Amino acid sequence: MSGSIADAVSARLREAGAVARELDLYEGAGTDFYERLVGSDRAEIREMLGLARGTDGPVLDLAAGSGRVTIPLVRSGKRVTAVDLSDDMLSHLRRALPHHPLLECIVADMRDVALGQRYELVIIGATSITLLDREGRSLLYANVRRHLAVGGVFAFTVAAGASAETLAVSREEKVRVPGPEGEETYLFVQQPEEGGAVRLVNWIRASDLVGGGEVTVLTSRLRVLSHADLAQELVAAGFAYPVVSPVRTHRGQEILLLTTSWAGRSSVMDDDADE
Repeated sequence: MSGSIADAVSARLREAGAVARELDLYEGAGTDFYERLVGSDRAEIREMLGLARGTDGPVLDLAAGSGRVTIPLVRSGKRVTAVDLSDDMLSHLRRALPHHPLLECIVADMRDVALGQRYELVIIGATSITLLDREGRSLLYANVRRHLAVGGVFAFTVAAGASAETLAVSREEKVRVPGPEGEETYLFVQQPEEGGAVRLVNWIRASDLVGGGEVTVLTSRLRVLSHADLAQELVAAGFAYPVVSPVRTHRGQEILLLTTSWAGRSSVMDDDADE
């Protein structure tokens, strides 16, 4: 199997006489599953709306995905620029808010997108900063700085406590996920890599593991990051030490919101604007 298939999944496929069809969780049909899995999750929305109410002008939503946080922001009257690397993810957002005058969707990498304007609020929801390795996060911080207005706020979320501890261990469980014709059972497998610094995640519909054939395996690979390490990275990148606050959730997860601003000279930001 390729490096995107967890060992436990490989064993299940061999037992079923099946062959894996790998599909990135954030591309194509994988986005339909992702939307069914997390679309109803309200975590972070209250906190992000609170931050938005305290700022003027548009909001920059990085790794906006299918718009779980973007949609409430737009419906609250905020103008939002939604950036995501996956056009398939953004297609869900466009369908939810077709031709909305307050929404701009841009397919781009949050590490190097160049928008030519400043934002008083830049956000990353759904703990999506864990998609990036250390080099990628350094590029992200620099790009946020280039897009952040003087006095602007940069905010993102990360798992904490017991929720964070579960990210660094092997897991295999069945999860009920809403489907087009009712709930479906999926097998969720998590495999730690690099000493627990990375986690490989696979999702398979349980009913597909019968009778052999080709089985779609949805895959993603994420970093396991602590809020303390991220805070130190922000300071090293020129941001203020972040305010760390808990996020209200309804599923028992422990999530923290990190809120910071640029701590360097404003002239540095002005110089970046001319690049």
